[in-house]
Amino acid sequence: MAKKLVIVESPSKAGTIKKILGADYEVVASYGHLRDLPITKMGVDVDKNFEPSYMTIRGKQVVIKKLKDLAKDSDIVYLASDPDREGEAIAWHVGHILNLDLNEPIRIEFNEITKSAVSSAIENCRKIDMNKVDAQQARRILDRLVGYKISPLLWQSIGQNTSAGRVQSVALKIICDLEDKIKAFIPEEYFEVVGEFSDKLKLDLHKINGKKVERIFEKTILDTLVSKTLKQEFEIISNKVSDKQNKPPLPLKTSTLQQLASSQLGFSVTKTMRVAQSLYEGVKLSDGETGLITYMRTDSQRVSNEAIAMAKSFIEKTYGKEYVGKYFNLKAKEGVQDAHEAIRPSEVYRTPEAIKSFLNNDQFRLYQLIWERFVVSQLANVKYKQQEIIVEFQAYQFRGIVNKIIFDGYYKVFKDEIDTRELLDLHGATQVILEKHHVKEGITKAPARLTEASLVKQLEIEGIGRPSTYAAIVTTLKDREYVEIEKKQFVPTALGFNVKEEMEKNFPKIMNIKFTAQMENELDEIAEGKLEWQKALGEFYGELSKSLSKYSKNIDTIKSEGIDTDLVCPACQKGMKLKTGRFGKFVECHDYPECKTRVKLPKTLLVSLESSSGPLILKDSVDLVELTKPPLVKATDVKCPQCQNIMEYKIGRFGPYLNCSSCKTNLSIPKAFHVDLDQEPIVLNEQFEAKKIHDDTLIDAAGPCDKCGGRFTIKNGRFGPFLACGNYPTCKNIRRIGEKK
Repeated sequence: MAKKLVIVESPSKAGTIKKILGADYEVVASYGHLRDLPITKMGVDVDKNFEPSYMTIRGKQVVIKKLKDLAKDSDIVYLASDPDREGEAIAWHVGHILNLDLNEPIRIEFNEITKSAVSSAIENCRKIDMNKVDAQQARRILDRLVGYKISPLLWQSIGQNTSAGRVQSVALKIICDLEDKIKAFIPEEYFEVVGEFSDKLKLDLHKINGKKVERIFEKTILDTLVSKTLKQEFEIISNKVSDKQNKPPLPLKTSTLQQLASSQLGFSVTKTMRVAQSLYEGVKLSDGETGLITYMRTDSQRVSNEAIAMAKSFIEKTYGKEYVGKYFNLKAKEGVQDAHEAIRPSEVYRTPEAIKSFLNNDQFRLYQLIWERFVVSQLANVKYKQQEIIVEFQAYQFRGIVNKIIFDGYYKVFKDEIDTRELLDLHGATQVILEKHHVKEGITKAPARLTEASLVKQLEIEGIGRPSTYAAIVTTLKDREYVEIEKKQFVPTALGFNVKEEMEKNFPKIMNIKFTAQMENELDEIAEGKLEWQKALGEFYGELSKSLSKYSKNIDTIKSEGIDTDLVCPACQKGMKLKTGRFGKFVECHDYPECKTRVKLPKTLLVSLESSSGPLILKDSVDLVELTKPPLVKATDVKCPQCQNIMEYKIGRFGPYLNCSSCKTNLSIPKAFHVDLDQEPIVLNEQFEAKKIHDDTLIDAAGPCDKCGGRFTIKNGRFGPFLACGNYPTCKNIRRIGEKK
């Protein structure tokens, strides 16, 4: 029998598939990508039609050797990485490294890890789809061009911990622009009016002079309404009852999964994808490793016919035939990659409660969310009667809606927004009297800041990014400290604002939301074989190179010549220039180096690098006196252990420390020490003595060094304090505190 090798991405996925395929197959993992663009350089030759230079990823040599050995001994090799562009590219790279014939059908893909799906994939083995590979390459190179070309310039103009990203920078713009709206927001007082009519009929204010009114913002309008309408007879101009239906919510896709997991479970975007990945790759149940959900990176909401039939069977048995819905697969919207199904359970009869004991808490909660949403999507419509009542007097209309459910449909499992009660009987009346006004006062609120979930939703609405990129975008914004999280909401930092403004000023096209969405559509066209990837990159880079050249000249100018400012040198009273160096922006005296005054500006200061007609205004936002204050130096009661001179308290790059001005001995001050800066001198000796007694006690308890007989000392390392032989480096014996020899 022929030896068959299946190569997947992760070991957990390999275990699940091995169980399905049996002893005739060897299933191994590549552990993701085996090669990529180099880290230390761009790795793309723009002069050779954007030719990429791929390198083996560090640490993957052992994996590659194992795969080569297994492939050499196998008659058939199947590449079974994930069913998306990234997975297609991984398969292509693995095929190259193993010298496989890429013109042969060696690629298999499945949307769920079940016996039927995996078996069907092997029966329908295909060639690697080079259009998908090219689309992934184009995205990777696009991101490289932006990151590796722009980021070094940001380092010079702003600071080292900065970077640009094709999608990340636009996401930052969305967050910063919203913050600007919040800061500029002016609250307004408003009034909402409910009229209480005869027969205890309560209706909302609907229209004034034919225009819809939900809120009144002028007190005079409210006063006029109240005085004119109180105790007046309103004519009932509409009292109709209609039959209505509500369709169940659609099954989940990546963005809606992330949003629901955030709002209902409190999961971050990254955590949601990590837990979903484990459910997709397989969980050990009573009958072995089993994939519980379909592929979780998708913006499709289609459902296979087999899954619909399975859901119908489950719903009929569980709730009754009348609850079976009529699910229609919707046509995909423009810009949506519709290659996969929606996210759903691979087996609907595998209820959350039935497998709860096999899942950890996070897996159970997320699986329950996915399972319930899928079942709800396949249930019947909610049917209800809706009564609309409209009454009118002169220029004023009041309106009310009453709903009464006549068939609960998907409400059987999932309650939605319909407020239901008995229909109103007006006893044939044609008029009602307005007995009382209920006026609710309120103040308009600024727009809410974005959370992880609402940012993902906004990116999806704008057509920016794709399911596989949302988590990475959010992570980068946090890691780069462009945003802070307050009450689970994004608040842009000064650094974030600085980067956004610098990018928007110098790279307006990249920061244009519509342009970024257009690039995503072009990547889709490349994947569909409608656009050549080098052509798309060429058009993009042509625009980018012009902006790069202009921005680089601006930076060169400010580095060499500087920009005049309105600041006055505190030493010689002459003007100062704004310049930029390795560590960001600074100002220096016009007479430098004769006058040595140079002051580094804080990262939080927003400064334009472009010259203006007059001096750059910095005086209002830069306090030179504060910035040029000498560092804090105060006497203490601690004597230097080397020369017995009194030590001084100072603050350095890594925090406070003690310094001996006589013999240059430095002592670190542990974070646990209480330091009262108002004391003169600062009292620290008692704390040092107490620590010394404690240290001596620990050292004595440890006994002599069991290797050389020396006395231990206490050292601090990465994982806290430990005992080290005092004869280091002759003796390198170390011991955990409390450890017996």
